[in-house]
Amino acid sequence: MKHLFETPVSRRSLLKQALVGGAMALVPTWLTAIPADARIPVKEISGQIAVINAHTNESLRIRYLEKNGRFIPKAISRLNHLFRCHYNGDEKPIDPALYLLMDRIHTRLKAGKRPFLLISGYRSPEYNRLLRARSSGVAKQSYHLKGMAADIRIKEIGLDKIREEAISLAQGGVGAYDDFIHVDIGPFRTW
Repeated sequence: MKHLFETPVSRRSLLKQALVGGAMALVPTWLTAIPADARIPVKEISGQIAVINAHTNESLRIRYLEKNGRFIPKAISRLNHLFRCHYNGDEKPIDPALYLLMDRIHTRLKAGKRPFLLISGYRSPEYNRLLRARSSGVAKQSYHLKGMAADIRIKEIGLDKIREEAISLAQGGVGAYDDFIHVDIGPFRTW
């Protein structure tokens, strides 16, 4: 049986997997996240992700992707909860393509069992306004508001290495900050 990622990942195949896997609620945000010609080599995706939320200190190590390439709805739901806005507890479905991107970065860095430290996942509009009032570096239409961005770091791996790996994928936005790297699944750009 072929693994999903041995062949090009198309919007149509991702939509089909979401419908079959029962994740229909996620379709609108992630349908356009991965270009139709995207190819993800099998060796670059583990199908698992480990994350510690820096604000709530909650952690999760979970398989979010079946061996056949289908997202696991219960795992996606648990990740969405972990990625919620820590400011007010609001949740929004996170685009599963963000988990794929993070997994790919982690795998390519050979980070092993070291988890991501999540500084910011989803941000409620209220929290984003508060951050914008404190800093000019916070985007009004942030991808965090759409559930399409994460601010991350990995223990014992330099931020420069994470940034370089994310940039080498040319998939979404990559921004460097003093204490974290921003990754999102919007258009490719760097700062």
